Amino acid sequence: MKRNESAAVKSLDRGLDILEFIATAKRPPSFSRLLADLGIPRSSLFHLLNNLQARGFIARDSATEGYGLGPKIVGLAKAAPQPSLSDDVLPFLRELSGEVHETCGFYIRVDDAVEVIGSAISTQALSYTMKVGARAPLYAVSAGKIVLAELEPEALKQYLARTVLTSVTPHTIRSKAQLRQEIQTIKATGFAYSHDEFTPGITAIAIAVREGGSFIGALNVAVPTARFTPDRDAEFREALRAMSQTMGRALT
Repeated sequence: MKRNESAAVKSLDRGLDILEFIATAKRPPSFSRLLADLGIPRSSLFHLLNNLQARGFIARDSATEGYGLGPKIVGLAKAAPQPSLSDDVLPFLRELSGEVHETCGFYIRVDDAVEVIGSAISTQALSYTMKVGARAPLYAVSAGKIVLAELEPEALKQYLARTVLTSVTPHTIRSKAQLRQEIQTIKATGFAYSHDEFTPGITAIAIAVREGGSFIGALNVAVPTARFTPDRDAEFREALRAMSQTMGRALT
């Protein structure tokens, strides 16, 4: 490495040391504190601090003479990629799937459909594969019905007016009156079902997940209809209710 390159790398390392020290200090450190703790030569430290301050990476409090992080650092932090909602929900889906031994998914609304943004597939030989990115009509799946139950009356009225309830399977709801009645039941119980309505042989149950009281998506369990019994239904309800509350607190 050439001498100039070596000096530049050393200067960069020292600058990063300064930023890390300031970021982790309990109170804004002074010049003398930085000098004593970092072991950087006085003249080098002076120039590095001036450069970092001029670029907005640090700021000096004239009253205390202490150094803190500057607005440029805040801007860089905001520009950094943040974990997506799909990343956030995945650990919870895996935990729920491990508990009930069935496929679990998390859905968000996209126009007049719901989209899978996260799933955990059951390890059982006979299971439902829920693909991330897959979409389904709101009226045909349990997660979509949860979304409909969250709509204000006028928004629901407009949705029903513009939507044709096209059959996806022979069991898909075709009656808007029946759908309205089912939505009222969902509002009362908190749970929505889809019995072979989108995928033949698959029953699903869903619940809303709220962050700070605001609806963010629907959590569901999808199970082969042959395994969906009253006892398992009660088990799914209990597990979904507990997990939706856990997710709501964790995602706040």
